[in-house]
Amino acid sequence: MSVVGLLNWNSGQHYDHAGDCPCTQCGKPTPLRSHAGEPVHKVCAEDWNDRNPNATRHEHDGRDLGTHRFHSDPPRKSRKGGAR
Repeated sequence: MSVVGLLNWNSGQHYDHAGDCPCTQCGKPTPLRSHAGEPVHKVCAEDWNDRNPNATRHEHDGRDLGTHRFHSDPPRKSRKGGAR
């Protein structure tokens, strides 16, 4: 059993309020979108990343965020004192 890297898709850009489209991986409806606007369930994107370990990686400030196709949101810059 392999370990699947979980994606951080907390940004609202990953939700399309216009409605569901078929997931590019499983074909079931989803309102979720990748950074490129591709309709995909987060779990399907994580599974694709797991099955494609040699895919081109996406980095931010030297940190690996996942594959170029499906990657995590860049880390937020924390405010002074840890407040949000």
